[in-house]
Amino acid sequence: MMYLNVIFLIILPIVSTTNNVEDIYSLETCNIPEEYTLISQHDFQQRYNNPKQSITPVVFRQVPINKQFLHLTQIDSILNRYGNKYITVTTANTYSYKKQHIRLNDYIHLQQNPSSKIKRWGNETLYWFGDDLLNDQYWLTQILRYYKSPSYTVDDFVQPSVTFGMGGRGTGVPFHFHGPGFQQMISGRKRWYLSAEKPTFDPNETTIQWALDQRWKTKQPFLYECTLNPGDLIFFPNLWWHATLNLDFAIFLSTFLSL
Repeated sequence: MMYLNVIFLIILPIVSTTNNVEDIYSLETCNIPEEYTLISQHDFQQRYNNPKQSITPVVFRQVPINKQFLHLTQIDSILNRYGNKYITVTTANTYSYKKQHIRLNDYIHLQQNPSSKIKRWGNETLYWFGDDLLNDQYWLTQILRYYKSPSYTVDDFVQPSVTFGMGGRGTGVPFHFHGPGFQQMISGRKRWYLSAEKPTFDPNETTIQWALDQRWKTKQPFLYECTLNPGDLIFFPNLWWHATLNLDFAIFLSTFLSL
């Protein structure tokens, strides 16, 4: 009599199931496809934006950044040159945003010295997405002229619009969706969560609170998630739900594509 040895392989997604806040801030796992060099437009379209096969996010690791841009976006440089400029910050809610004007140096001080208390509600969190600068765009334009946006297009979305942002540890944006685009980390780390289907979440709750209370305690669709480090660039597909969480004080550039 012959006996066959059958081996079952159980493949688990590379994600973390922790609900400890310090563990969340230390997450490095990633289940998003990764590229370690920029690829051609054809390969990008075939691998990550092909309706006949698959549409997925992708992370490009360690994409080079212009040295002059890096110099201008050092915190000391920003504070010395532009600290007295006013910026417009918003509350980090999914649907409704309350705006507030604040000096850039005051905002940076708040973000670099956050309260140790976890903020549950988005309206308690001020966040700068590079919003309206009280009609004083010139200084930011002088910085952005040194930044090279990704050259990829997504179907008919070919017009890029670049947005500068920064936020402290524990800040971010809860789940929302819009057109396709990219985001590159300039400094600090950021955790991304993405899904083609609507996740279970409270639109007024912060991402860190969602990660603690709902990520593993409520039914969720399949979620892509990944930590981005300085230089890393992520592609988010058109109309995909996504949420972000800054694991450190972070500076980042978003390139939104429009028709």
